[in-house]
Amino acid sequence: MITALRLGNEDAFTEVYKRLYQRIYLFANKFVDQAADAQDLTAETFAQLWQRRQTFSSMDAVRAFLFVTVRNRCFNLLRHRNMKEERRSELLQLLESEDTGDFYLEQVHIEVMRRIYAEVEKLPPRMKEIFLLSYQEGLKPAQIAERLQIKVQTVTNQRVSAIRLLQSVLRGDPLAIAFLLLLLENERGFLS
Repeated sequence: MITALRLGNEDAFTEVYKRLYQRIYLFANKFVDQAADAQDLTAETFAQLWQRRQTFSSMDAVRAFLFVTVRNRCFNLLRHRNMKEERRSELLQLLESEDTGDFYLEQVHIEVMRRIYAEVEKLPPRMKEIFLLSYQEGLKPAQIAERLQIKVQTVTNQRVSAIRLLQSVLRGDPLAIAFLLLLLENERGFLS
């Protein structure tokens, strides 16, 4: 039978499979304790046997190969499971820590502000300039008017128009609207 297996005879391979599958499967199942995983590992081991069939000189060598290979596959699976569980535990610890709450809040803030400023970039040039001078540089309407050599009322009108446009565009994103309103609240002096 070993000669036929080495020559690629599928019937010989089927015979080896029938003789040894159950023993290899039960051996694997002792390690991984999950039938589906044991079946997969056993099937992969037999597939590897087929690929390396030309290297075996006896049935003892085939048996030894199958047991060693499935054992190694089981260890690899268990190692992978442990690594996943460790990563999961680390992530849970990170999520439960107080610092992480601040970190994620900061990440949300950054993402929402990025969205708001992406919309600001789409504003007409003068309106955009006034909005940025107001909220990035913190200038008052009179300072903006002086810098741009326009009337204070024009600054106020452009700023109000920018806010209305942004509210309109961000209407479907309640979080972005909330941050925009917070931004406006912090600049309440600008409205007066």
